[in-house]
Amino acid sequence: MIDIEVEINKETKRIDTKSAEIENKISTVDKKISTYTNWAWGFVWIGIIVLIFSVIYFFKKNDESGFALNLLGDFLAGTVASLWALAGLFFIYVAFLGQKQQLLNQQLEIMYSQLEVKYTRYELEGQKKELMEQNLTLRKQRFENTFFQLLRNHQDIVTGIDIRKGSGVLISEGRDCFKSFYRSFTNSSNISKEIGYTKKKYMEMYKSHQADLGHYFRNIYHILKFIDGSEEIEDSEKYKYASLLRALLSSYELIVLFYNCLGDYGIKKFKPLIEKYSFLKNIDYSLLVDNSHKNEYLEIAFADSEKRKNFC
Repeated sequence: MIDIEVEINKETKRIDTKSAEIENKISTVDKKISTYTNWAWGFVWIGIIVLIFSVIYFFKKNDESGFALNLLGDFLAGTVASLWALAGLFFIYVAFLGQKQQLLNQQLEIMYSQLEVKYTRYELEGQKKELMEQNLTLRKQRFENTFFQLLRNHQDIVTGIDIRKGSGVLISEGRDCFKSFYRSFTNSSNISKEIGYTKKKYMEMYKSHQADLGHYFRNIYHILKFIDGSEEIEDSEKYKYASLLRALLSSYELIVLFYNCLGDYGIKKFKPLIEKYSFLKNIDYSLLVDNSHKNEYLEIAFADSEKRKNFC
C-alpha cells in the first residue's frame, strides 16, 4: 500500500508538470491554427474580390470579348490562382496543426488514464487489505468462540470429578479431588524422594483414577494443542490464551499436572507444550516431592513474561 501511494504521488507530480507543458503546446497550436486559418480565408476572399473586379474591369475596357477573355484568363491564372494556391498551403498547414493538436490531447488522455489505473489499483489494494483484516477478525472470533467453549468444557469436567468410598460415600469433588490425588501418591515419598520412585507412585494413583484424570488431562492437552496449532492468532498471542487456561488451575491441579507430564502418558507430547507456554509459572514449589524434580523440565516452563524474552 505504501509503495503504491508513493508511486501515485510521483506519477501525479510528473503528470502535473507534463500536462502543463502539453497544455501550453496545445494553446500555442490553437493560436497558430486560428492565425493561419484567418490568413487562408483572407487569401480566399482576396482572390474572390480580385476575380469579381477583374471580370467587371476587363468587360468594360475591352469591346472585343474574345480578346478580353484571353486577357482575363491570363490575369486570373497569374493572380487569383496564386492567391488560392497560397490559401491552400495555409489550409494544409492548419490540417497538420490539427493533427498535432489531436496527438497532444491523446498524449494527455493517456497520462491521465495511466494515473486512473494506478488509483484503481490503489483502491483495489485497499479493499483487499480491508477484506483480509475482516477475514482475520472473523477467523479470530471463530478461534475465541471455540477456545472459550473448550474452557467451559474444562470447567464441566472438573466439576464432574469426584472421589467416593467403596460404599459410594462422597469423599471429595471438583477441584478438591486434586488435593486427595496429590496426597495419595506423595504419602509414600518419605521412603524415597527419587524421581523414578515418585513417578511410579504417581502412575499407581493415576491408574486408580484413570477415568477422571485421563479425561481431564486429555482436555487440557487438547486445548493447548488447539492454541499451538491455530493459524488465526499470532504466536505472541498464543501465550496469552494459554495463560487464560493456566489461570483456571489450582495449585494442586498444577502439581498433579507437573508429575503427570513426567509419566508415560505425558512426557512425549504434553510436556513440550507445558514448557513452551510456561505453564508451570505459578506452581507452588513447596508441593514438589523434592526440589530437584524441577530439573526434569526446561527452565522456560517456569518463566514469567519477562524471563520468557530470554528464551525467544
